Amino acid sequence: MKQIWIDTETTGIDHHTNFIIELAALYEDGKTKSVFHVYILPAAKPDDFNIIEELTGITWEYLEQNGITEAEAFTQFVAWIGQYIDHYDKKDKAIFAAYNARFDNDFMRDFFKHNEPNYFGSWFYSASLDIMSTAALCVKLGLIPAPVNFKNATICEYFGITHKAHSAIEDIKASRQAELKMEELLNAQSL
Repeated sequence: MKQIWIDTETTGIDHHTNFIIELAALYEDGKTKSVFHVYILPAAKPDDFNIIEELTGITWEYLEQNGITEAEAFTQFVAWIGQYIDHYDKKDKAIFAAYNARFDNDFMRDFFKHNEPNYFGSWFYSASLDIMSTAALCVKLGLIPAPVNFKNATICEYFGITHKAHSAIEDIKASRQAELKMEELLNAQSL
């Protein structure tokens, strides 16, 4: 089964009014692994961008120097994903995988809506693999203790995975490692 791990850093939490500033994706199909990573410069600097800078470490100046437009990022992303998925084949899709998948999925769907063609469903199945939900399942089954919270950094810390939180590329790598650890626990449980 093809999977595409995605993480976004954004200008806020509302996908209707905020935008992606960093997009990282990891493609896997059992044989191939490929990484996509870009910074995106929004059309205008939000008034409260200092909050985003503090959280992510991504400054507006960095985006001005290293970011590309959303349209350019979309073109590059579709070219990248098109190497692995034939979006004209209804059976050739990927599972959208992420930590707190709903958040990233909503932003990615709007990313597609803002650009043409906006056929998000041509690339991804409607079901997502949410690693936060996998962590909740592991807690429910008694495979890991109940955490203080279900933040990605907290779950990763439990498994000894260190990373720079709120870095899209670091978050997908850490989420993937945590998911592999939880898969091991769940597989051992089913034996």
